Amino acid sequence: MGRKRSGTRQYLYFCIAGLIITLLAACAPVRIKQAGQENVHLRRGQHLLVQGDFEGALRENQDVLTRFPQTPPGDTALFNLGMIHVHYANPKKDIGQALHFFSRLKKEFPESPRTEEAKIWVSILETLERAKQKELGIEKKKRELLVEQENAHLRRGQQLLTQGDFEGALRENQEVLARFPQKTPGDVALFNMGMIHVHYANPKRDIGQALHFFSRLKKEFPESPRTEEAKIWIGILETMEKTRQIDIEIEEKKREMRR
Repeated sequence: MGRKRSGTRQYLYFCIAGLIITLLAACAPVRIKQAGQENVHLRRGQHLLVQGDFEGALRENQDVLTRFPQTPPGDTALFNLGMIHVHYANPKKDIGQALHFFSRLKKEFPESPRTEEAKIWVSILETLERAKQKELGIEKKKRELLVEQENAHLRRGQQLLTQGDFEGALRENQEVLARFPQKTPGDVALFNMGMIHVHYANPKRDIGQALHFFSRLKKEFPESPRTEEAKIWIGILETMEKTRQIDIEIEEKKREMRR
């Protein structure tokens, strides 16, 4: 009985082994075929990269990565995606995205032959990113300092206006506008100049000039918080200008009648 069971067990083992060999033999061509197809995608991606078609190269490599997210040639696709995003000729190059793909390769494919090179790229790009952030911080401080200087001009202009120095107030605001012709605080300077020209105490007040500055503000700074108020002033001043023209015409008629 024991020998019979032993022989039966051996027979089952031989059957299982045969089944495994059969399955492996059947699957092997499929894997080879799949790998061949993905290598075609990788070669096509390389060809598109050489031609400068960065979007196309990205698509080809992304397709490979989607199919092989944890096994080769997914590692090659990750490396290629990083290189495309850091390519000097790519108009949409993105250090952040390159870092993302190289870091994924480093983490998800530690045994890949591409991993050491990816580590070098990660180190270089992190250094560049830190330098970029430092530069952005310096530029931000410069802008803040510049804005503070211009705000000082605006405050000085307001003080001169309060003192009745309309010419001085205009100069201060004109200086701000010259430095910021298309962004804040240029909009504030335009509004202030309009107000100076319409100020009741200004001996040289000029409705035409006030209209000019308020209209510029309306046109050049449509999103400014001062724009709505400028529109109101434009409506008032245009009405005043029309009334003035009517008065001039009436006076001319009167003079003609006296003749």
